[in-house]
Amino acid sequence: MPLFFRKRKPSEEARKRLEYQMCLAKEAGADDILDISKCELSEIPFGAFATCKVLQKKVLIVHTNHLTSLLPKSCSLLSLATIKVLDLHDNQLTALPDDLGQLTALQVLNVERNQLMQLPRSIGNLTQLQTLNVKDNKLKELPDTVGELRSLRTLNISGNEIQRLPQMLAHVRTLEMLSLDASAMVYPPREVCGAGTAAILQFLCKESGLEYYPPSQYLLPILEQDGIENSRDSPDGPTDRFSREELEWQNRFSDYEKRKEQKMLEKLEFERRLELGQREHTQLLQQSSSQKDEILQTVKEEQSRLEQGLSEHQRHLNAERQRLQEQLKQTEQNISSRIQKLLQDNQRQKKSSEILKSLENERIRMEQLMSITQEETESLRRRDVASAMQQMLTESCKNRLIQMAYESQRQNLVQQACSRARLPAGTP
Repeated sequence: MPLFFRKRKPSEEARKRLEYQMCLAKEAGADDILDISKCELSEIPFGAFATCKVLQKKVLIVHTNHLTSLLPKSCSLLSLATIKVLDLHDNQLTALPDDLGQLTALQVLNVERNQLMQLPRSIGNLTQLQTLNVKDNKLKELPDTVGELRSLRTLNISGNEIQRLPQMLAHVRTLEMLSLDASAMVYPPREVCGAGTAAILQFLCKESGLEYYPPSQYLLPILEQDGIENSRDSPDGPTDRFSREELEWQNRFSDYEKRKEQKMLEKLEFERRLELGQREHTQLLQQSSSQKDEILQTVKEEQSRLEQGLSEHQRHLNAERQRLQEQLKQTEQNISSRIQKLLQDNQRQKKSSEILKSLENERIRMEQLMSITQEETESLRRRDVASAMQQMLTESCKNRLIQMAYESQRQNLVQQACSRARLPAGTP
């Protein structure tokens, strides 16, 4: 079974039935019955517990639903303290509440066709219980406390996995009918179980060391009379008491049939009003449908416009994406070419560094050669300067000698000229 499951949503018909039954139970003069069967319930509504508590309902019918638990959250069994008949057959109950024994007024409990694995031990506190039907469940045993059901008249445990009856069942002296699968029984033996209820009770009484008495001597009223205390178990006068009980039961049944007929008329009137309401609801639905069609048309047009705009936007985005992809491709190519160029430049720089290194070595060698050449040139220059100076000195001496000779000759010529000047005219 899954830990989490989605609650089944009741159908519209089931929801209307639930509302009708809840309204019917709250009407003035309503009987003591709350019938919310076939309403597709996953849990009993909180309002049902409140209705039973406030209006003191005697009969709660919740069969043919989808119940997995008798008590929803925030509810207490004390709300059902006045319930005498509890019908839960055809549900999905896996367990009954541990405090089921609080329903001390309960006389009929029907949990047929559920998924019960065991009965709570507190069931022994149901001292007024007369009918217990647990047919078609998954019970493997009955608790010993069933022996404390001193008013039990009918017990049906067939369709289960029970193979042994508790010996304490012998203490239930009012049991008139016990239904079980005789072929599957181990205790009492199948032949005893096949002989009927009396044989089973005689066997259990013998096993428990008790004396067997027919259940007719211990019968209790089916329904308690309001305001009158039930008499204790006694074998005296069972026939008169049984006649009074039958008459009372017939009167109650007759009253119930009259109330049922009246409720049927009220139900027909309610259905008529419901049909009128449904017609009005249908007209509203038609109007709503036309408005819905107009709204849908408007929505379709708006959706078409949005889709067209979205398509245009999508085309624009595709064009922009393509342009960006081309730019990205061009950028990648440029980056690739730049990387290639950088690699080439790096190689050239590497070669240039080698060339520079060789040039540097050549320069150093040339500097060394130049230093040597410069020294030789300096030496040669000094020699040339010395030679030139010597030649200049020689030339200077020659020039001085020539000048001295010139001066000497010039003076001689001057002197001669002077001498000639001083001679008389006509003197050769």
